[in-house]
Amino acid sequence: MFPSDYLGIFILLLLGICTGVGAILAGKLLGAHRYYPNKDSPYECGIPSEGAENQRFSVKFYLVAVSFILFDIETVFLIPWALSAHSLINAKQGLFIWTVGMVFLGILTLGLVYEWKKGLLDWNQ
Repeated sequence: MFPSDYLGIFILLLLGICTGVGAILAGKLLGAHRYYPNKDSPYECGIPSEGAENQRFSVKFYLVAVSFILFDIETVFLIPWALSAHSLINAKQGLFIWTVGMVFLGILTLGLVYEWKKGLLDWNQ
């Protein structure tokens, strides 16, 4: 079917799917099914909302959200890079793997400096 190297990943994926589906089913089966008008009222962080429902968000919110996703994906790429570095150093490819990692980090650092200089990280503007 598939190599045994991927068995752990397959089991983890299966457990994740079962957890998600199980939580949704438990909520549907065990949750209360009573309707009351306050269920449909807007509510956030313990305080009823005060503004209009169709109020637009600032563009800065989306820029910060995209930046967060970018740097989150950076972490996803850096963890396997760091874990494979030891075996690649033993295979005499240490300088290559270090250079590739530093170029990747350099490009992301340039993006962060650009955001900083443009004032995208300053919420007071």
